[in-house]
Amino acid sequence: MKLSSKKEDYLETIYRLSSEIDSVGISDIARERGVTLPTVTSAVAGLKEKGYLNQRHYGKVTLTSTGETKAIAIYEAHKTIKRFLVEVLGLPENLSESEACKMEHGLSHETLERLKHFIKTVINCRESKNECRTQFFTLLKSSGISKNE
Repeated sequence: MKLSSKKEDYLETIYRLSSEIDSVGISDIARERGVTLPTVTSAVAGLKEKGYLNQRHYGKVTLTSTGETKAIAIYEAHKTIKRFLVEVLGLPENLSESEACKMEHGLSHETLERLKHFIKTVINCRESKNECRTQFFTLLKSSGISKNE
């Protein structure tokens, strides 16, 4: 079942919050996402209807097994993309965070797996003193692109 990127963001938020606090409420989600309670209530209702969440009347929100599986996949995609942006491309943390949030919804599983291997290769290259990462930043600089733009 395909979800909108906003709904995927809600699943990811609920997943992250549930690892930080005992029980996740509508107000916790609203505070984390910077939206109103009615906005969260509507999103939660839609996710409940699709079988991703459980919630008793005005109660705390929990992920179903399907919801948790989907949320973990979204969260892992986010972490992989952010790592690529920070460690390989050298972008600042705050920009990488917002860019990863946009990109996590559009990449296939195959692309994400290849990206993980690419990151590992580049990191290993750097650790083995090969100059591939340095060469990449030199190429960026010669193209007029600074490392921390």
